[in-house]
Amino acid sequence: MNYASVVRVLALVMLVLAASCLPAVLTGMAFGEFDQVFAFAAMAVGITVMASSILFLTGRPEQKARPSDALGLVILWWLASPVAACLPFLVGVQNDSVIAAIHEAAACLTTTGQSVIAVEGGRWPASLLVWRGTLHILGGAASMITAASVLAALNLGGPGIHRSVLFVMPESSFFDAVPKVARWVVIILGIGIAVTYLALLMTGMSAGRAISDAVSVWTTGLVDPAPYGRADANTFADIILVIGLCGGALGLAVALPLRDRKPLQALRDPEAIMFAVLVLGFGVAAMIGGLRAAAALGWSLSALATSGLPLSGGIPADSVPLPLLVLPALIGGSALSAAGGVKIARFIVLARRAGVEFRQLGYRRSILGFEFRNREMDERSVIGVWVYLIAYVLAVFGVMVLFTFTGLDFESAIRLAIGCLTNSGGMVSGHTVQLNDAASILAIGSMLLGRLEILAVIPAISVSFWRG
Repeated sequence: MNYASVVRVLALVMLVLAASCLPAVLTGMAFGEFDQVFAFAAMAVGITVMASSILFLTGRPEQKARPSDALGLVILWWLASPVAACLPFLVGVQNDSVIAAIHEAAACLTTTGQSVIAVEGGRWPASLLVWRGTLHILGGAASMITAASVLAALNLGGPGIHRSVLFVMPESSFFDAVPKVARWVVIILGIGIAVTYLALLMTGMSAGRAISDAVSVWTTGLVDPAPYGRADANTFADIILVIGLCGGALGLAVALPLRDRKPLQALRDPEAIMFAVLVLGFGVAAMIGGLRAAAALGWSLSALATSGLPLSGGIPADSVPLPLLVLPALIGGSALSAAGGVKIARFIVLARRAGVEFRQLGYRRSILGFEFRNREMDERSVIGVWVYLIAYVLAVFGVMVLFTFTGLDFESAIRLAIGCLTNSGGMVSGHTVQLNDAASILAIGSMLLGRLEILAVIPAISVSFWRG
């Protein structure tokens, strides 16, 4: 492990976290929320002092950084950032629990989006809503950058589902290739959020709700923890949110072809096609279960994007049976998006491999192959997907069992286990306010594990990984 390179880059990233609280500080000053302003200032100073000290005390690395070093950085970032960002959730709100504050920060950074802090009247201080939105943007960008660079280099998941035109393995330090990926991710998120925000304003939606919902759809999260207060939403606003949520759930898979002015390529992308099929399929299943068409399709889209944002006014609690409720979240969105879940690309690979097996039933000696995004898939790729899927199922089962030991009932344990591992706010909303400390710590770990895509954590368990 090239520790000098890892800690220096981590310090730089933490400085970005400290600087990102400026919009929340300005909002707090404008609304007279001086307790929050003090919390943000103390947090920013603390992070800046620690990060600057690291940069000052560590010399420039002599060795080249490798993909494994970048994986170490990603793991450390996800462990450290919720702790560093939690102070505003301790000051000026009805919360004296450090664990609850870390849980709140982790939920925002992982774009799970649920809240564990009960605010009087359900009205959050404006500066904290801005901070929640900022953390969603940072977390969503971090997830997409990690997928398109670190996971692409390590080829976790088998068939290279994280590869894109943005990343090329550099001959110098690995971190030299990351700024290009980061720049385009930030540009795409920025443009998407800005366009959605302006479009929502034109429908008559209030400015605060418009920016909250715009950030929510593009980060597939839930910025406002009381989303059912969307009284000013209308049909036109829902249409705009549907478009934005599709963009957030598909991420770079369609954004990069659109950047290159290839709209047909974006529409023909296998993940985009499968996403549309799944939205319709789960929507029809929900309609059979008794939901109206608009509500069913809105739920299906939001659930598949692993966002808790309610479309078409939301649906009544428990109106969708639990088996149907968990399936969209488990599948999730594109591999190069902020959405959680197993990812659509892996299911496409397994489905195509199954098709090959069926075609070979009558011709056992035939040699058939299949492609994914114009790349021939081999047996190693399929095995990699199966290993990932098995690891995911075992993780869900293990986390669910651990939740039951914290005193939760069976249904809540299932919802929390799947919701946290898939970073799906809609699955866990309403089930986290009364968690005890043990359950809250488990939820935090599960959300972070989901963002690291489970298999990325396995190397970190080995001592040799950190010694290498």
